[in-house]
Amino acid sequence: MKKILLIIFLIGFDSFAQDLTCKDFKEGAFVVPADSITKISYEIIRKGNTQKEIVSDPEFKQVSFGKIKWITDCSYKTNYDTTKMKLTKYQEFINKNGGVLVEMIKIKGKCFYFKSMLKIGDKTERIDGKLCKKEH
Repeated sequence: MKKILLIIFLIGFDSFAQDLTCKDFKEGAFVVPADSITKISYEIIRKGNTQKEIVSDPEFKQVSFGKIKWITDCSYKTNYDTTKMKLTKYQEFINKNGGVLVEMIKIKGKCFYFKSMLKIGDKTERIDGKLCKKEH
């Protein structure tokens, strides 16, 4: 009987565990898993208003650095950091167009689902994805 009560307690405790909020994604180590749009998964390490993106696919390795400007707890704008890296033409293009606006749509489990938007003249390009907290 004690064993059954312990199991019920643990299940109940787990279901009342603190849910993640947007603030939980401001700092730490995360992974953007590969999907139909993002063909290669990559890691993001955030601290303060900076982030480091690490792609470690065997066929494609890249490290890039970004600056984050938080608009709200659930949205931010990011640009590539020219003081920490030489930018590619694509990265220069993103910076020249004001960077990428990211808005968190929902949080499910340890992941937040987002939409990222790049304004190019009168048009806006949008890519949806998710970012998940890494297991320690």
